[in-house]
Amino acid sequence: MKKQYSRRDLFRKFITKNTEDIDPLFEKYKRKDYNGRHYEPANKKDTTARVGTITSGIDAYTGTWSTQQAIQLLRRTQFGYTKANVDAITAMGMDTAVSTLLTINSPTPSPPINYYQNLQADENSLAYGADWTQDVFTTTAFGQNTNIYRINALTFWNLGLGLNQDLNIREKMTWFWYHFIPIDFASVRASQHQYCNNNSARISYDYIQNFRTNALGNFRSLIRNIATQPAMMYYLSNQDNTNTAPDENFAREVMELFTLGKDPLSQYTQDDVVAAAKVLTGWKVNNLNAYPTSASYINSRHDTSTKTFSSFFNNATIANQGSTEIDAFFDMIFTQTQVVSEYICRRLYRYFVYYDIDANIEANVITPLAQFFVASNWEIAPVLDKLFKSQHFYDMANVGVYIKSPFDLVIGSLRQFNLSTNITDATNYQAQYNLWGTITNNYLQTTNQVMGSVANVSGWSPFYQNPNFHEYWINSNTIQKRSLFIDTIFNGFTFSNNSYSAILQVDVIAWVQQFPDATISDPDALVQACVDYLLPIDLSDTVKATLKTQNLLSNQTTNGYWTTAWQNYTSNPTNATYLSTVKTRLKGLLQTITQLAEYQLM
Repeated sequence: MKKQYSRRDLFRKFITKNTEDIDPLFEKYKRKDYNGRHYEPANKKDTTARVGTITSGIDAYTGTWSTQQAIQLLRRTQFGYTKANVDAITAMGMDTAVSTLLTINSPTPSPPINYYQNLQADENSLAYGADWTQDVFTTTAFGQNTNIYRINALTFWNLGLGLNQDLNIREKMTWFWYHFIPIDFASVRASQHQYCNNNSARISYDYIQNFRTNALGNFRSLIRNIATQPAMMYYLSNQDNTNTAPDENFAREVMELFTLGKDPLSQYTQDDVVAAAKVLTGWKVNNLNAYPTSASYINSRHDTSTKTFSSFFNNATIANQGSTEIDAFFDMIFTQTQVVSEYICRRLYRYFVYYDIDANIEANVITPLAQFFVASNWEIAPVLDKLFKSQHFYDMANVGVYIKSPFDLVIGSLRQFNLSTNITDATNYQAQYNLWGTITNNYLQTTNQVMGSVANVSGWSPFYQNPNFHEYWINSNTIQKRSLFIDTIFNGFTFSNNSYSAILQVDVIAWVQQFPDATISDPDALVQACVDYLLPIDLSDTVKATLKTQNLLSNQTTNGYWTTAWQNYTSNPTNATYLSTVKTRLKGLLQTITQLAEYQLM
């Protein structure tokens, strides 16, 4: 029998690399005792048993609006946040804050560019710094090497948008859609179809931009559009789906993963998949070596038989209607309003709130939210507005229970500690993209989440995989990589590329100076401020006292030991001894807090 650890002891074990007796996929981060509420099966084999179940629903939250609620909203709608974000959102009040985050009026981001010219000459002679998203390789004779660099550019550029996100939900929502209805950039490129090896970056960009442009739009329109997106046509093989060689791949996934799900009420059959595949025949990407690239209908490739569906779809038939059959198919799917709406709302819930949906949450959150979704004509924005203003969203049972994805940890930490990842020379494109690439390869790749890379069509498993969902982010390898990343941003790492060199390191003094001087000089108040801002839940008085004593007081017993040190520094900030003293102690405090298990939560 394996030894059981507390959450903090378990992380300490990982950090010190004593992992021989710990399961890689450990049972962690389920709802524990918090503020007197116990939320975990009394019998772990009985997932329906709950003690003190959560009964809050989607009625409007009317409680206190403070920094705590503002941070909860920001944690779930942004990849990280700055103190300026927190102050602004707190001052707005809930209604205005949610409306602000759901209002995407910032301009469409500038597209990815040729950053790679010094590494690989562009095979279309596209200029250094030029937009390649409309640039076409018209023959198969060249462009493959350039296309690989363009795929890298797309991946790194997407990270850059996350690091420089505006105060709205666009980037977080873009990646919701991407993980929910994904393509894999490398898989699209590896397609055997003509012109794909050298033009795949361009159609992959179009695919992601469709999500970014329609981040809060109409789900029904979005999924219909996805069906004929060139990148999806290649990724899920509908390009190969013809009357003489039917391919069920996309037909299956559009029902199983993208609209109906596999929940008990979803009763479509294998015969439905076969019929749907026939409906979807005839569509083909026939201008991949031109811009714009799109899919068009070719009647000679289409199955003209009458397609009959199961009793789940009320034995509906779709007779030969040519190019309009695809619309009739989606019309039929959306007649299953309860199944579709509840499935999408569960996916939204598991992305923005928590993975565990019991009977209470199903009845009090999912069902009414799904009904509201249908009444809103499948528009996403009203549903999120309802969720983010609900009692349930701010219920303390939903605070500090969700393990950060690698995006949330890496992008969030860089933003939270005000680390600029923008090259000072805006024309040094190679350095800029390679910096984003370094972050991607060193800290996202190693923790199992990279923009544009998914294991399969289901996306990243922590968002959908029973029974542990987000717990799959953590294993004996990734926890060490997460810990190393946190150490790295405090110890600093040197980035050098293309005549550019910089050290990325948290400026601990500048960071605490975001708080009032009266807070900084009082070690108890400073510890509390750091905990409030960096952690989703409070720590015990004992733990906070230990943080203070071991770091700010250097194991002395009186608060004045820190207060005097801080006052000495502020009165003479150029004094090397004073500077070193406060810098060392603040680094110890912040680094210790961020290495706590609680920092992995949101």
